[in-house]
Amino acid sequence: MAPMRNKWKKTAIQRLPTSGEPFDGPVGSLVWGRIPGQPWWPGITVDGQDCGMPDISSDHKWVFWLEDRRVSKVQSKWVQHFKDRYSLYFDSTRKGKIYESAVVQAIKVYAKHLGHESGKWTNKQALKWADGGFQQNGVRKVEGVTPVPLSHVIQDDLQLIRKCVERSKQNNGSSPIKNSVQHGKQNNEPSRKRRSSISSVSELKTDVQYDDLAKVKSGEMSIRRLCLGCKSAEVKIVGEHPYFEGSLCKICMEALKKHCFEFGDDGIHTHCAICSRAGRVYVCDRPGCCKVYCTPCIEVLAAEGAKMLIEKMQPWQCFLCSDVRPTVNGIITPRHESVILSRITALFSLDKIPLFCGDDLPLSEDGLPLVSSNRKNGLRVLSLFDGISTGLFALDKLQIEVEKYYASEVDGDAINVSKLNFKDKIEYVGPVETLNLRKLKALGRIDLLLGGSPCTELSLANPVRKGLFDTDASGSLFFEYFRVLVTLRMLQGNCMYWLFENTAAMPCSMKATISRYLGRNPTVFDAAWLSAQHRTRLFWGNIPGWGKKVAKCNVKLDDCLIPGLNRIAAVDMIRTVTTNSNSLRQGKTMTHPVRMNGKEDTLWITELERVFGFETHYTDTGNLGISKRQQLLGRAWSVHVAVHLMKPLQSVFKKRNTKQGYRRVII
Repeated sequence: MAPMRNKWKKTAIQRLPTSGEPFDGPVGSLVWGRIPGQPWWPGITVDGQDCGMPDISSDHKWVFWLEDRRVSKVQSKWVQHFKDRYSLYFDSTRKGKIYESAVVQAIKVYAKHLGHESGKWTNKQALKWADGGFQQNGVRKVEGVTPVPLSHVIQDDLQLIRKCVERSKQNNGSSPIKNSVQHGKQNNEPSRKRRSSISSVSELKTDVQYDDLAKVKSGEMSIRRLCLGCKSAEVKIVGEHPYFEGSLCKICMEALKKHCFEFGDDGIHTHCAICSRAGRVYVCDRPGCCKVYCTPCIEVLAAEGAKMLIEKMQPWQCFLCSDVRPTVNGIITPRHESVILSRITALFSLDKIPLFCGDDLPLSEDGLPLVSSNRKNGLRVLSLFDGISTGLFALDKLQIEVEKYYASEVDGDAINVSKLNFKDKIEYVGPVETLNLRKLKALGRIDLLLGGSPCTELSLANPVRKGLFDTDASGSLFFEYFRVLVTLRMLQGNCMYWLFENTAAMPCSMKATISRYLGRNPTVFDAAWLSAQHRTRLFWGNIPGWGKKVAKCNVKLDDCLIPGLNRIAAVDMIRTVTTNSNSLRQGKTMTHPVRMNGKEDTLWITELERVFGFETHYTDTGNLGISKRQQLLGRAWSVHVAVHLMKPLQSVFKKRNTKQGYRRVII
C-alpha cells in the first residue's frame, strides 16, 4: 500500500515543546493534546461515559479533538491547559486550514467562557485577543482551570460516537475499542492513493455496521431516510445529498455547504465529498475532478473489500467519475450529472433576507422590471473593479445597446487591455474609494451596477486571509461596492439592476455578512456548466431569471485548442485558473492539460482566452508577458457565466442596431 503523505514536516515536529506535568484538570477543560509522533492539537477533555468509552486509569484522559470531531485516549503528560501553553504550542507558521480553524474555535470557546461575545469574531480578531494574553472583560472572573460548557455540536458528536460504540457492543458482544487510537505513520514519500488534508491527530476506528446502514443494505429501509454524513436515520433530515442518493441532517448540510468548494494549494478538495469531513482521504486520479473520500465513508458505505480494491487500482476514478460497480460502490450511488448541477445550485437560495428593505423594481405589462420610464433605452452601466471589462464584453455579445459604460479600475495593464479592445467606449472614473456622492450624481442615470471585489483576503485557499473588516486589506473593498450601491439607490429610488460576484470558497461567516448587507442570499454558478473550466463563484443581484435551470453545455477543452497543430487535450475540463501559473497544471500529479506531438504541453495563452470566452489575442496588448496575461484572466469573470446572468436584460433594454460590435477587429 502506498505510504501516507503528511502535510507537516518532520523537522517542524521535532522543534515543538515536549510534555509538561501530567494534566489533572476537570472534565470539560480546554486543552492542548498530543499523541506521540503527532503535533499538538486543541481539544476538550470529556467523560468516557458521555461518548461510550470504557473507564481508563487516572494517568490517561479522553480528549475530543476540535474540528477533527473524534475522541482519543491520551496520556495525561501529553495533555496541557490550553491558555497556559498557548504561546508554546500554537504554531503560527503552519498553513493548514483545519489547524487554524481548530485553534480559533478553541480561542472563541475560551473567550465566551470569560464573558466575551466571541461568536462574530474573525480569525484575526480571535488570534489577536489570544496573543494579547486572554484578557477577561471585567464582568466575569474565571480563576484557574475550570471546565467550559460543551456546545450542542460537540454534544451531538459525542452522542453519535456513543451510539456507534453501543451498537458495536450489541453486534460483536464486546467492546470495539481494542485499539481505538491508530497512530499515523510519519512518511515524507508522496501517496498516489491517499493523502492527509490535515495533520491527523487520531482516527477513531469502529469495525461496525450500524443498524440503520444494515437496514439500507438489506433493503429494509430507503437510503433517503439516512444521513450520509452521520450514517444515521435517527437525525432530522433537512435535504437530499447533492452528489449521491441519500440525505443530510442540518449539521451535515451546513458542513457540505461550507466545504464543497474548498480546495488546497494543490487544487485538491480538502474535505470528503460524502460527509464533508477532513482526515485521511482517497483522491480521485481523474484530472479535473480531484474530489476526495475519507476512509470511514469508504469502509462503511462502499462494498466489503472496496478499500483494498481502490488501493490496487492504477489509476482510481472516484464514485462520481466512473460507472457504478457493485463490487466497489456498495450503497454509494451517484446522481445523474444534470441532477447534481441543479442540487448544487439549490444549496444556495436566492430568497431575500427579510432584514433588508427591498429593492423590488416596478413591473411592466410583460412582467419584466422597469429600470427607467422609457423601456428599451440604451443601457447605462457602472462597473466597479472592472478588470479587463468582462461585463462590457458580455453585453456586447448579447447585442445590448450600451449607451454609457463607466468603469473603476486601478490596474494599468487591465485598463490598457480594455482601451485597446473597446477604444473610447469606456469612460474611467478613478478608484472606487473616490466615488463620492457628488461624482456619482454627476454620472446621471445608472441602469446596471456591476462589481466583484478582490477575493484574496476572503478565500479559504489563503490561510492568512484577513477577511472583510481589515481596512488595510483588499477584503474591505466589498463595503465600497455596498456604499456605491446604497448611494445610487438613494439617488434613483431603487430603479436599478445590480450584480456582485465573489469566490464560492469563502467561510460561511463572510458569505453571511455579505448577504446581510446586500439583502439577499447568493446563487452559485460554476463555469464548468457552460465552458471547459471549473470556476465556481457566488453571485448576488436582482436580475430576474437566475432561479431557472441551467442547461449544461457539452463544451470540452479540445474545442478551445488551436486547430491544425496536432494539439490534443489531456483532460476534458481544466481546474480553476488563478493568478498562479501552477493553476494550469491538472490533478494531483500536476500534469499539463495538453499533449502536442505526443509530448506534454501547457495551455497556450490564446487558448486560455478562448476557455474564458474571450476572443483570441484579447489580452495581447503592448509587451505584456504570458504570466501577466494569465494574471489578468485569473482575476476575470467567465464570459459564458456573465452572458448567462445578464441575458434577461435583452428583454428590457434596446438591442444594438449595427451588427458590428464595440470591440476591435482582429486582423
